[in-house]
Amino acid sequence: MPKLYEYFGLIFLFYSDDHDPMHLHVQAGSREGIIMLIIVDGKLTELRWRAKRGASMLNEKEQREAESFVRAMKSDIVEKWTAFYVEHKRIKPERITRRIK
Repeated sequence: MPKLYEYFGLIFLFYSDDHDPMHLHVQAGSREGIIMLIIVDGKLTELRWRAKRGASMLNEKEQREAESFVRAMKSDIVEKWTAFYVEHKRIKPERITRRIK
């Protein structure tokens, strides 16, 4: 399960045996949510949350923070999805220590 980013207490990752649609697992402590990226004609049009089975959902503040991050990093996330699931490349995790707007 490759970790993509650490960002102010949020961990963004892919599960190695995951599936379409493009999505990320986001963890904050023992809580975890799944955020799906809805992309139409190459543009991110929507983010949809769902709970991870067996885990408590992220709180609203964590969800807002994760959504802002995903919107800012969408191109990089798409590249990482393609590299990992299509090209079968390893993903190097990043720790981001500056706020992204």
